[in-house]
Amino acid sequence: MSSNLNNSIQKKEFLITCELSPPKGSNYHELIEHASTLKGLLNAINITDGQGGNMRMCSHIASHLVERETGIETICQIVCRDRNRIGLQSDILGAAALGIKNFLALSGDKAAGGDHPEAKDVFDLGTDDLVKVFKQFAQNLDLSNNKLDNLETAFCVGAAAHPGLPDLKSQAQKMKDREEEGVKFFQTQIVYELDQLKSFMDSITNISAPVLIGITPLKSVKMAKFMNEKVYGVTVPDKLIEKLDGSANPQEEGIKLALELIHEVKNLGGKGVHIMAIGNEKRLNEIISQIK
Repeated sequence: MSSNLNNSIQKKEFLITCELSPPKGSNYHELIEHASTLKGLLNAINITDGQGGNMRMCSHIASHLVERETGIETICQIVCRDRNRIGLQSDILGAAALGIKNFLALSGDKAAGGDHPEAKDVFDLGTDDLVKVFKQFAQNLDLSNNKLDNLETAFCVGAAAHPGLPDLKSQAQKMKDREEEGVKFFQTQIVYELDQLKSFMDSITNISAPVLIGITPLKSVKMAKFMNEKVYGVTVPDKLIEKLDGSANPQEEGIKLALELIHEVKNLGGKGVHIMAIGNEKRLNEIISQIK
């Protein structure tokens, strides 16, 4: 049986997803609290896998807990950084046994930037290899062509895209190749700049799979400058920084600007958005409920 997310993709609905991180510990109640407020507002919640190279509860267990406690579908991130091909395949099979159907295949942030900088990155597989794992599983085979025992899950697999890359043409070709390998949707890095968004949208006209544009509401001028200085390919235009600086309530202004950009995504024929309310997860329901 396919996931509700996959069914929405087939129906060509405008998709809305958001991102939540597993806890730094075994107490998952805050994760469930945040997720519970989103029921009926979106298609799925993306559960991160060691985001930023930081150690947290594993994504497939956190995804299972969210689905069990809230009934909301998740997209389980799975990254190549921490496990070899045996571990990656094992975790996917375990997630499938728990009923997880949606996955986002990623390379993963390097460990050097996280809370265990002495950890060794694995990267036995790359993202394209990880996508192939799901393709093999769909044929009841593992990556070495060994037969699997009755894998019944119909996976809905996504991959990442980056509107800020200098070579959008090459990226579009890579996206097309991944689509042909079975990728059903894409989620992008954060966008703030309208011209960047337009250029990216123009570059992916040959992509049939929905591409969910990454949106992160700004909370302050400090956050905007951090994005410009520290996050590769993300540009916050000066005029947005000026609006934040001149606002009596920068956080509210940031949400307003994010909603305006989502409106532009729709105007440009975009097929969905992915909301990353970094450090502001309590307001996700308020933000998403205003998307019209």
